[in-house]
Amino acid sequence: MPGTQQSDTRWIPTPLASGAVLVALALICTIALGPSGARAAPTGSPESTDRIDSSDGRATLPLRHIPGGRCIGLFNKAFTDEVAAAHPGARFTAAVHDHRTGCRYKLNGDLEITTASVIKAQVLAGVLLAAQEAGRPISQSEAADIELMMHYSHNRPPTSRLYLQIGSAAGMEELDQRFGIAGTSHTAWYGRTLSTAEDRTRLVEQILIGGGPLDEESVQAAWQWMSGVSAAQSWGVTAGLPDTYEAALKNGFYPMSGAGWRLGTTGVVRDPFGGSFAVTVMTDNNPSESSGIALVEMITRHINSALTSGPPAERATDGVECVEPPRESSWSSVAETLGGVDAARLRLLNGGEAAPLPGQRVCWA
Repeated sequence: MPGTQQSDTRWIPTPLASGAVLVALALICTIALGPSGARAAPTGSPESTDRIDSSDGRATLPLRHIPGGRCIGLFNKAFTDEVAAAHPGARFTAAVHDHRTGCRYKLNGDLEITTASVIKAQVLAGVLLAAQEAGRPISQSEAADIELMMHYSHNRPPTSRLYLQIGSAAGMEELDQRFGIAGTSHTAWYGRTLSTAEDRTRLVEQILIGGGPLDEESVQAAWQWMSGVSAAQSWGVTAGLPDTYEAALKNGFYPMSGAGWRLGTTGVVRDPFGGSFAVTVMTDNNPSESSGIALVEMITRHINSALTSGPPAERATDGVECVEPPRESSWSSVAETLGGVDAARLRLLNGGEAAPLPGQRVCWA
C-alpha cells in the first residue's frame, strides 16, 4: 500500500496516573476476582516492542480503570502486512485510546485521509455545544436534521444546513481549538475534510465519554444519537463485539475522484464493567463500498478481539440484505431487485442521494 506502515503505542497521562500504582495494589484482588468470563484490562507480554511515549498533552481523559500492565502490541508488522495484502492499493489508518489502561495505539498514524461522513460526529458536537452554551435544548428542526445526518447519513440538506449553522469551515476550526485538535484541515465541502485517525479519536472520546467542553447532558445526547444509527450503517466499530458490550459510532462512506471509495468509522465501545475505549479507522482508494467496509472491519475486528472478552455477538447489520446495483441504477430499479421494497424508504436508508452511487452497497433492513 502507499505510504509507510507504522505502529505506535502511547500512554495517556492523567491526574490519576501518579497514584495508580498504590491504588492498583489495593484493587488487584478485586480485579482478579471479577465476574466469570471477564478479564482485566489487556496487558502486553514481555516481548511487546510497542513504544510507550509521553503524551502531547492535549485533551486527554482520566483513566476509568487502574492500569493492569504494559500496553499491548496491538498493531504489529505482521498485522499491517496482512491488511495490506488483503486490500492492495487501499490506504488505511487507525487510532485507539483505551481509557481502561491509558494506552494509545496508532496504525499508520501520520496518514491524513479525507473523512467523508466521519466528520459528521464533529458537526453533531458543534450543534450540541452551541445549544448548551445558549442554555437551550436542541430545537425540533435541529433534531430532525440530526436524525437524518446521524441515523441515515444524509448530506443535503440536513448536514449542509447544520454545517452552515455552526459556521462552516471557520466554525469547525473553532471547534478544533475547543476540543484540542491540531491536525485537521476543513473546507466548505465538509466530506473532504482532511484529518488523521488520531484527531477523530481525540474528538469522539470527548463527545461520547466526556472530559471536553460538552457537559454530561450533551454527552448523553451524543451517545443516544450515535448509538441509534440504522442497522445498515451499524458496521465498523461494532465488528466482533461480544453481546455484553455496547457501541456508539458514526461511519463514513462516499467516493471521491482520485481517492476511490473512502470508508471510515469512529466511535466508543463500553465494556460491561464501566470501562471504555475510543476507536477511529479511516481508509481510501477502495474500489467499492463493500470492499472498503471489509477493510475497515478487518481492522476493527482485530482491535475488538484484543480489547474485549467473549465471543462475537450477532449484529443487526449482519442480517441486512444488500446489493451492489449496476451503474446508473435508480432507487426504483434497485427496489425491484430487492423484491419490490419501497423505493423512497430505500433511498432514506442509504444516504438519501438522488440515485445510488457507482459502487455503492444498497441495503434494505
